[in-house]
Amino acid sequence: MRQALPDNHALLEHQFGPGADTITARAPGRVNLIGEHTDYNGGYVLPFAIDRETVVTLRQRSDRVMCVYAAAFDETIEMNLPLVSPAPIGTWHDYVIGILKELQQRADLPFGFDGVITGNVPLGAGLSSSASLEVALALSLSRLYNIALTDLELIKLCQRAENRFVGTQSGIMDQFVSLLARDRSALLLDTTSLKHRYIPLELRDVALLVVDSGVLRSLASSGYNDRRRECQETLRLLQKRMPEQGIHSLSDLSIDDLRQAESALPKILMMRVRHVIEENERVLEAAAALEREDFITVGKLLFASHASLRDLFQVSTRELDFLVAWAGEHGALGARLVGGGFGGVTLHLVPQDLLAEYTQNITIAYQEAFGLNATTIEVRPSPGAKELESR
Repeated sequence: MRQALPDNHALLEHQFGPGADTITARAPGRVNLIGEHTDYNGGYVLPFAIDRETVVTLRQRSDRVMCVYAAAFDETIEMNLPLVSPAPIGTWHDYVIGILKELQQRADLPFGFDGVITGNVPLGAGLSSSASLEVALALSLSRLYNIALTDLELIKLCQRAENRFVGTQSGIMDQFVSLLARDRSALLLDTTSLKHRYIPLELRDVALLVVDSGVLRSLASSGYNDRRRECQETLRLLQKRMPEQGIHSLSDLSIDDLRQAESALPKILMMRVRHVIEENERVLEAAAALEREDFITVGKLLFASHASLRDLFQVSTRELDFLVAWAGEHGALGARLVGGGFGGVTLHLVPQDLLAEYTQNITIAYQEAFGLNATTIEVRPSPGAKELESR
């Protein structure tokens, strides 16, 4: 069941007392339908925003202190502005500080603020609660301080905060779709050119079910950054081997290119780049299938994506593999792990008439197999922050 959000204005007054007028921004989480570990390799992704969001409400203070309360943790961060050499501590504080550090490089922050953060995007599950927080913070803070940002400037500012301060070397997809998604659509994004177009995602006879394995992972401390380093090393070796090709990212390569360079790569790096190249092809095939409402093909591509993430990119876990295998045996059209891997969630494409029974039975089977409770969330393609704020 979707968690109801508290009244941010009432919560702000409860935490900090009465004060000035408020500014509120909200930004959704996301599911990447297909295209995993391609975004930081210059490839294609096909995400959509979900009907879960982070909400940030701020108001100006008369001093230069910032106080922000996060309801999910029942914690408050308090610091003086401007920030001077803060160090990350590995908690939600880092996202607030990271966004503020980026903003204060653009403009003076002449006053402090009180703020509250609420949300119903599951934390640490691969639904990009971090990007939804970053985008909601950047929107609300830029308005509070009257800092003009284009859409792309805001997206890149959020990505820099995550890369530079939080320490996760993420690509640009999550922030991009959290801001710019459209209702009942997926967003096909070329992460090299940043060209994008909207693909209809009309769920008439099918449903999209997220199954949270309950295995939490922190991307900054998991193998995510290791995989990114492996891809960077692969690119370096291939650029050295094939200088005439002008390769700028792994997504510039074809399978034929790999055959030429196979002797230059260790087996493990061949596996990584093969996943990237084949996953890019699956993204384009899935977008074409959605445009003709061919969910049978989309489902097959989801299963193929998971197999590649499991066998070539090696970011799955036995819990995630169980959920996807169970899906294939119990009527799902497709399923795969979503997000960076090493825990988190799987996405299931399920015929609508099977959904209720399917949802009940997969949680029972998972409990019996692992002694863990799997949380299920039906998600619907929803508007991004920009469209939410324009209402």
